[in-house]
Amino acid sequence: MKSTTKLLFFFLVLSLSIQVQAQRCGAFIIKGDRYISYKGTADKRYELNSVMKFPQAIYVAHYLDSCGIGLDQRVTVKKQDLEQNTWSPMLKMIDEEREFSYGELLALSLQQSDNNACDLLFKLCGAPKDVQNYLRNLGFKDIRIKWTEKQMHSKPRRSRDNWCTPSDMAKLLNWFYCDRQSSPILMYIWDLMLNCETGNNRIKAALPPGAQLAHKTGTGFSKDKTLRGINDVGIVIMPNGNYYPIAIFIKHTQREEEVAEIARLLLSP
Repeated sequence: MKSTTKLLFFFLVLSLSIQVQAQRCGAFIIKGDRYISYKGTADKRYELNSVMKFPQAIYVAHYLDSCGIGLDQRVTVKKQDLEQNTWSPMLKMIDEEREFSYGELLALSLQQSDNNACDLLFKLCGAPKDVQNYLRNLGFKDIRIKWTEKQMHSKPRRSRDNWCTPSDMAKLLNWFYCDRQSSPILMYIWDLMLNCETGNNRIKAALPPGAQLAHKTGTGFSKDKTLRGINDVGIVIMPNGNYYPIAIFIKHTQREEEVAEIARLLLSP
């Protein structure tokens, strides 16, 4: 009887381990009227990491348009008010203080994943709860943004509270592609994402010749600085003009190439 119990326990642990491993990688792609999930992970939750900066940018476009604020309007930024121990290329651009336009802040946040630029946009345009409410009003219930970059930096476990499902992220990307021409600011964001400077070994590495990618990456780190999560979400424009919103999230990995491997599977005919 004891041996039978031990055997059942072994198979239960093995089954749970297999399920956890299968959910370590989550991905979803929209190909016209086909919705394709990677190993049934479309509705599982994954940490956003810096992918958060994409839905935030969508909200910022709404805020600027609603307030009649142009991309060229400038704000003064003091270096002493910024986080110093974080990923922030803009720190090297400031001696004591400098003016930045909203367009420059969006470019720093989306193209270089600058954490200070992201938090300045939260401060200037609306807190995480405002971004969250806007997304919900658009109909996206499975994208949650609760904390700023600074708040996550002070307590890294908070990054778990900023999450999405691959399916809702891909659907937001689809909404963005279809609505981008409704606003000059959305078109500006589109151009920024077409020229994203991060993640060349991720989805971009899986593209066929002649294809384009507008995307945003995200990377999480553990306490010992080893990679914890690697994400990439974007819109693939195929040479024939077809477009495919795609979202890929991988937990607990040190290999960027895993993103490209999954992308090749999902992009294959």
